[in-house]
Amino acid sequence: MWRARTAYHRCVRLPVTLAVVLAGGLAGGLAGGCAPPDRGPRFERAGATSPRDGGTLRFAHKDAISTLDPAYAYDEASIIAIHPMLDTLLDYEAGGTRLVPRLAESWEVGADGTVYRFRLRAGARYADGEPIRAADLAFSLERVLKLPDSPFAYLLAGVVGAADVTGGKAEHAGGIRVAGERELEVRIAAPNPAFVAVFAMPFTAPLRADYLARMGGSLRRHPLASGPYQLDAWDELLRVVLVRNPHYPDRSRAHVDRMVILENLARDTQFLMFERGELDIADKLAAPDLFWVRAQPAWAPFVLATPMLNTYGSRFNVRVAPFDDRRVRRAFNYAVNRDHIRKLLVGTATPAHGILPPGVLGRDEALAPYPHDPAKARALLAEAGHGGGLAVEYATIADEEAQKLAASLQSDLAEVGVDMRISVMSIPALAAAMGKPDGPPFSWNGWSGDSPDPTSFLDAKFHSRAIADEASQNDAFYANPELDALLDAAREERDPDRRAAMYRRAERIVYDDAPWMFGYHQVQTEVVQPYVQGYTPHPIWVRDYTTAWLDVGDPP
Repeated sequence: MWRARTAYHRCVRLPVTLAVVLAGGLAGGLAGGCAPPDRGPRFERAGATSPRDGGTLRFAHKDAISTLDPAYAYDEASIIAIHPMLDTLLDYEAGGTRLVPRLAESWEVGADGTVYRFRLRAGARYADGEPIRAADLAFSLERVLKLPDSPFAYLLAGVVGAADVTGGKAEHAGGIRVAGERELEVRIAAPNPAFVAVFAMPFTAPLRADYLARMGGSLRRHPLASGPYQLDAWDELLRVVLVRNPHYPDRSRAHVDRMVILENLARDTQFLMFERGELDIADKLAAPDLFWVRAQPAWAPFVLATPMLNTYGSRFNVRVAPFDDRRVRRAFNYAVNRDHIRKLLVGTATPAHGILPPGVLGRDEALAPYPHDPAKARALLAEAGHGGGLAVEYATIADEEAQKLAASLQSDLAEVGVDMRISVMSIPALAAAMGKPDGPPFSWNGWSGDSPDPTSFLDAKFHSRAIADEASQNDAFYANPELDALLDAAREERDPDRRAAMYRRAERIVYDDAPWMFGYHQVQTEVVQPYVQGYTPHPIWVRDYTTAWLDVGDPP
């Protein structure tokens, strides 16, 4: 099946189980096995000139998948797993951020900007063969509104009647109306140009009430597939297996028969498996592997680097001393040497001055990141009463890259008299802890936008409306009435130029108040086997392989 280069025809492709990987057996196996001396691509294309169906696409993620329920899936690993299984009314074009119809045959926004009307395409079916109806989409939206702990309910807050539903006072949000078997209408209380992007998010995928009841009210392990793939198996902490949905009509989004997603697999282990031919794609390579693969002419055509809608850095709980003092927060920002970040990330990072990534409406390109100015940092700390030094705790995630960045930050802060002690937590544990008022007051943070609109960044992370007692989206617990008013006005503004100007003002406010130490925007880096075709990294979905195909076997 696999077309290997002639020099390696005698190499046997032995599957490496995750149990062996976790036990540390892979490195030894490779050392004594048939790893190619030149470490160049071992498997070539068969030479097809058009997409071919069949085969299994194998890839991995360094983190664990937490849930397959779209109403709760908020981490990158979970979203990558559920995206191939769920179609929504709208989607983004391949490799871009322009909205296109998916389940919707057509859609329109009313003249006043408050009414969204959708007509479903005929013949849409779930993987179990049942038809998809407008009522299923309404049920899905209302389910999220009624869930007390879904991280997406705030995105539907503008729907007429949504407040009553979330408060348990009504059975239905009055702004969600089924106008026919294939027609859905959603009405919001005030114009919001960003709201349309909600209909491309996985939590809005259709769901039948009878199916949810059969699953005991939980979709964590049992998503109802409406997209090109469906769940075949999930061995938690090991792998997810997806298979083609037999009722999906668009075969241009379902070429491979199966996708196997290994989870909890370290970056360096992924790359070893990739070189051996046991993975078809490896992403977010460890620095030594990325350095090496970029330097190899044979691999150069297969290294993909794509800017993503993300921001990484550190956040403060601005309600907790010493971070309730803006002078301390600004001092920490002046202490950071962002050139160290760039070097540690092997040139895959752009220094950040705020949360809006390049290309997002309203990003202030004239605003530079905080300069590295230890003298100014020490002066601000002394002014805030910490001239004799300061001790702080810092929480980061169990990730090699994040821990290196934490060590770099520790060194930078030591230079200005701050003793920073580092604790390491899993991503789910840190995410849950940061959202609570008594969680770590100073920690690593990262954010990827749910849409390319500035509301997905500024409103989600810095509007006081996003503060909650148990699961605060605004995990800096930052509240500024001036910023709130500006974001509220910008959200309803329909003129793009005026709206962009408002967000530039908002960026300045956040920059000056410094609820975060803004670090960098990272480029997604992947290396693919030569036979992986039809794939482009996506700025929203990150690793969307629904259009990928494998050019393997005998040439046509």
